[in-house]
Amino acid sequence: MWTSLISNKKQWESIFGVNYTPKKLKISYAIFKDNSITLTLYNAIEGNEAPDKWLKNGYNEYEFELLLNNVTNVNITNFSFYGALDLTIIKNSTDNDIQIEINNFCKIECKAQSISAINIKAYHNDGSV
Repeated sequence: MWTSLISNKKQWESIFGVNYTPKKLKISYAIFKDNSITLTLYNAIEGNEAPDKWLKNGYNEYEFELLLNNVTNVNITNFSFYGALDLTIIKNSTDNDIQIEINNFCKIECKAQSISAINIKAYHNDGSV
């Protein structure tokens, strides 16, 4: 579970609990700035894996930013940053090895010193554009 490697777990765990890792994620966009990468990710709310407040308000989707800090050794093939995302993070002695695959096409590999999940919010997606 990559969520066990989040450095600022307090907000994530207060919303989703200790053992929740999203089964599916999609990426809206990525920002490369200085030595960090911010991925804006979203997902449908899965069952009751959300705060009661979200469910009572009829929210059906949530979004958060996954911040990869002190990134090195970035490799991107088949550049395309939109759609379904598979995320694998493996902790090694000093860094986290990160592998991202988007739409079974684009592959991103990098190393990051730490990982944060920030700006977690829910909303109602009615499907309109």
